[in-house]
Amino acid sequence: MIKTGDTVRYLNAVGGGIVTRTEGKIVYVEENGFETPVLASEVVVVLPAGHQSDIPGHKKMFDQEAFDAGRSRTAPQPEKAAPVPDPLPEKVEETPHGEKINLQLAFEPDNLKNLAKARFNAVLVNDSNYFLDFTFLRRAADERGWSVVFRGTCAPNELIDLASYTHEDLPSIEKVAIQAVPYKRDREFTLKNPVSIRRRLDLTKFYKLHCFRQGLYFETPVLEMQLLSDDLQPREEEPDRTAETLSAKFNVALARQEKPKKKKSPAAENPHKLLPPIEIDLHAGELLDTTAGLSPADILNLQLDTVRKTMKSHSRRIGQKIIFIHGKGEGVLRKSLLALLRKEFPSAEIQDASFQEYGFGATLVTIHTPKEKK
Repeated sequence: MIKTGDTVRYLNAVGGGIVTRTEGKIVYVEENGFETPVLASEVVVVLPAGHQSDIPGHKKMFDQEAFDAGRSRTAPQPEKAAPVPDPLPEKVEETPHGEKINLQLAFEPDNLKNLAKARFNAVLVNDSNYFLDFTFLRRAADERGWSVVFRGTCAPNELIDLASYTHEDLPSIEKVAIQAVPYKRDREFTLKNPVSIRRRLDLTKFYKLHCFRQGLYFETPVLEMQLLSDDLQPREEEPDRTAETLSAKFNVALARQEKPKKKKSPAAENPHKLLPPIEIDLHAGELLDTTAGLSPADILNLQLDTVRKTMKSHSRRIGQKIIFIHGKGEGVLRKSLLALLRKEFPSAEIQDASFQEYGFGATLVTIHTPKEKK
């Protein structure tokens, strides 16, 4: 409590003085012959009444210079922590074999016993001494461009996860591409050509257990696709053209039996019309090694996909006849087959195949151009 005779200084202003009297919460401070009323909460006692300063000599009632010097003194700055050095990059252990780039795309199923319900993890394998700045791309649905699925850097001798797919997702990556630039970071190296590789996936292999094998880089069976082998692109696997080969041989034999003619017949101008009918058996046992784990819907989708691919591969063979064997059954496959043909191949001629040979279990399709269809 502030009393008369106390020496005080102001908290919110410069200066101070001696309290001459108090009235409640108001104190009167005398400074240089002038009395100033202030709130008691705005002053602080620096020397109580009746006390003398221990410092000899001339006394100042309030040392403003010392007070100002104390206020202007800057607060001590905290010491700056020493910067933490960046960790040194891990040293790459090179091998003579790694001077040639071997690049692989693999699909690893999460459930090998039930491929129809499995998810497939796409993995890029870099078996070389080179870093690869790469992009993994897929063909757009309209076949006009490409879309980036994943971009990144694959270190030497590294496996990197790209994406995960179900059977419903796989058609979106039927056509894929890898583009990459090889280099080394901390040493001289032999210059390599930029990599640009396109591949088409055989989606039927994702249903076949024997297509998944124990690879060199994986502990579990995977579906492998070699992109580079010792810096070179291996030849892409050719699709099964057994039916076309047999048809071509039959065509040659038939042509040899015919006598030479001076004028070409209309049939000779279109050799496709000489081809015998192609039979495609759509029974699940003919398309798959096993149907274990497959639902009826999965099998039906695979059968329709086989029809679609067959029609597209023979779409330019005008007059070609294709017999799809579907069996009697409950008619689900036949109805789905007819619906697909009428929607996606409206120019094709559709009719029941020979009853004597197939009963009610086959459909005959003849390839036509839109103008020829009557």
